[in-house]
Amino acid sequence: MEQINFIIVFLEGVLSFLSPCVIPILPIYLAILSNSRNDKNINHQKKRNKRVLLTNTLLFVFGISTTFFLLGTGIGIFRTFLTEYKRYLLIGGGIFIILMGLFYVGDIKIPFLQKEKRIQLKTKQMNPIIAYLLGLTFSFGWTPCIGPMLASVLVLASTNRNVLTGNLLIGVYTLGFIIPFLIVAAFSDNMLKLLDKVKLKSAKLKTFGGYIILLMGLLVLINGITTPKFIRPAYAQGSNSTGESGVIMAPDFTLVDQYGTIHTLSDYKGKTVFLNFWATWCPPCKREMPHIEDIYKEYGSNEEDVIILGVAFPNEGGEKSKQGIIEFLEDKNYTFPVVFDESSNLSYYNNISVYPTTFIINPEGGIEGYLQGAMRKDDMRSIIDRVKDKSER
Repeated sequence: MEQINFIIVFLEGVLSFLSPCVIPILPIYLAILSNSRNDKNINHQKKRNKRVLLTNTLLFVFGISTTFFLLGTGIGIFRTFLTEYKRYLLIGGGIFIILMGLFYVGDIKIPFLQKEKRIQLKTKQMNPIIAYLLGLTFSFGWTPCIGPMLASVLVLASTNRNVLTGNLLIGVYTLGFIIPFLIVAAFSDNMLKLLDKVKLKSAKLKTFGGYIILLMGLLVLINGITTPKFIRPAYAQGSNSTGESGVIMAPDFTLVDQYGTIHTLSDYKGKTVFLNFWATWCPPCKREMPHIEDIYKEYGSNEEDVIILGVAFPNEGGEKSKQGIIEFLEDKNYTFPVVFDESSNLSYYNNISVYPTTFIINPEGGIEGYLQGAMRKDDMRSIIDRVKDKSER
């Protein structure tokens, strides 16, 4: 999925460059960047001082890149909020991107996206600093016109738990947008003739871009639908009690894992506990268990401030015996501890109705929330880190 996203984002960058906002006035940009007063002189200017054109174009595209990253950073400021409501934002964002795709295909009309605002910048002599400012200001003027594609990238980047991956998505989109600029500048005499032909196909390119956006919207929507919902407990279940802060306290237990090690939940106060209820017959459980194993090792194999624990219920509802569960874990090379609740008390106290279900318990022993359904690794990290950060404030 990650590789597909990068490919689609790059294509969106290229198609943004080929949009009706950019292509028709590209000769004018090159004339300005090459210090030519008339676009007919571009070829002569190239022969006389190609280095000036390339240098100014390079700074111009850096200015464009700055705009895109500023927009991405502006959304990234709200990353905690975005992580908290990731599922809803992905679903809403996917629907929004699909609507933008329909706009590009031509099935719906959105007037403000069919306009562009160009910021005029006059200077007698172009230089690298002015070229950078030109790219910065002109790209802000383009954003309403290339908005659907840029918006789809920003939605995808802002809802990604990994900040580096989010920035890479914006970077790949930016590369798709600016590489054609550099190619046109390097081969301006031949490329401008080619772009004249491209302009004649602009309607078809816009439609093709619409289908690319529709595909991205569908991927985002599916991602949102499959992202598990983080639920905050509203009331105590069974013998749960409420702490001084009003948070539901997790029921204490003492159980033994597959290695014969005793685990008492109250002994882990001061640490964040990732408590995963699962079954060997459960396909979503099997899908997420490799991620739990990775998280277990990533957070110090229960030797640091995060505790990873699985919970299984031998012989309950078609589950294997205790020995059968141990053999399953050994066969899959899962090393994170799994405790056995043969009385099924935890299933009742925590109202387990879906496998897998994961409870996140804060260092005070309170239930921060729980998720029903398989999680991806970045979602696990996101929840664990948020609870850790909250407790450290």
